[in-house]
Parts: sequence; C-alpha cells; structure tokens
Amino acid sequence: MTKKFLSVLAFVICTFAVLGSLYYLLIFFGGASAKESLLEAWITSERFLTENGFWLFGSIAILPGLILPVAPLLTLAGIWGGQNGPWLACLYSSIAVTINLTWTYWIAAGPGRNLIERLLSRTKYKIPIPDKGNELVWAIILRLTPGVPFIFTNYALGLIRMPFLRYFIVSTPVLVFTVGGYVLTFAGIFGGDWHYVWLGVSVVVIITLLGRLLANQGKKSSS
Repeated sequence: MTKKFLSVLAFVICTFAVLGSLYYLLIFFGGASAKESLLEAWITSERFLTENGFWLFGSIAILPGLILPVAPLLTLAGIWGGQNGPWLACLYSSIAVTINLTWTYWIAAGPGRNLIERLLSRTKYKIPIPDKGNELVWAIILRLTPGVPFIFTNYALGLIRMPFLRYFIVSTPVLVFTVGGYVLTFAGIFGGDWHYVWLGVSVVVIITLLGRLLANQGKKSSS
C-alpha cells in the first residue's frame, strides 16, 4: 500500500510543481515589470486584508485551495491579531482552515478524482484503494511532517477518498494547533507581547517534534 499511496502523493506534487513553474515563467518572461506588479498587488492586498478581517479570514478559507501559499496570510492574521486580539485571530484562523480542509477534500474526492480517472483510463494506472490502517497512519504522518503544505495533504487524502470523518478527525486538531501557533507568534511579534511569541513558538516546536517522531515510527513499520 505504501508504494501506491506514495504514487498518489507524487502525482499531487507534480501538479504543484507545474503550477509553481507557471508562476516562475510569468516572472521570467514578464521581467522586472511583472515582478513589480505582483509586489504592488501584494502590498495593496496586505493593507486591505489587515483592515478588513472578514476578507482576511475568508482568504485563508479559500485561497490556499487555489495553490496559493497560506504562510503570508497567516502572517497577516498575526498582524490583525496584534491589533484586535491574538486569541480572536486564532479562533477565526482555525474556523477558516477548517472550512478550507472541508471543501478542498470534497473537490478532490469528487470532480478532481473523476477528472484524474478519465485521464488514467487509457493507461495501465489507476488511483489506488489504500488499506484503512495504513491510510490512517500516513494521514497522521503527512499532517505532522514539517514542510508538507496542508493543502497538498487535503487534496491527496481526498483523492484516495479517505472516509471524511476519519480525515476530519485527523486533520482538524493538527491544523488548528499549527495555525494557532503561527498566528500567536506573529501576533506577539507585531503586537509587542513576547508572551504570545514564546507560546506560539512552543506549539509549533511541539507539533514539529511530534511529526518527526511519528514519521520515524512510520518508516520503521513500513520496513
């Protein structure tokens, strides 16, 4: 099952690579003017989002599903939290991420899977049906492994149609704590309260260490 599951992950990674390449091609052919235009657009968006919390947290719920990085948005959530309250920013960010992990799962499990099955219909390859035990282990490992974008895991687990309830139970606590840690850190930095900085960093470190521990155990069980 491990090889089959990893083949799905590789497919999703390739999709991300193609989209990333399109961005760099835009910068390459557009030159300095394209880069400056993107920078100006970001500055304008940053100002607007930090002044309008509804649109900020709505962006966190929607934009990562379009393969846009969530880290800048979480930074803005921290800035917003420094002005309006770190815990309120954590609450809204957690709700936004929960909405995101829900709709992206169904997109991957429904239209996304149907599209890929049509593309693979003329080949010898098929989307694997994973063993439920290993599926759960790999879901936890992917969620806790540092450097794995959460949206990538959303799409991968939706693509193999991991039962939604299991997916939700595994995904929600990890993302809520991780996002909360980042938002608290940035809220503390921009709000000038180092208590929140240390608390946020501690949460992120704990999640990272737990991820490495589970990843090592997963590798041992697979060997």
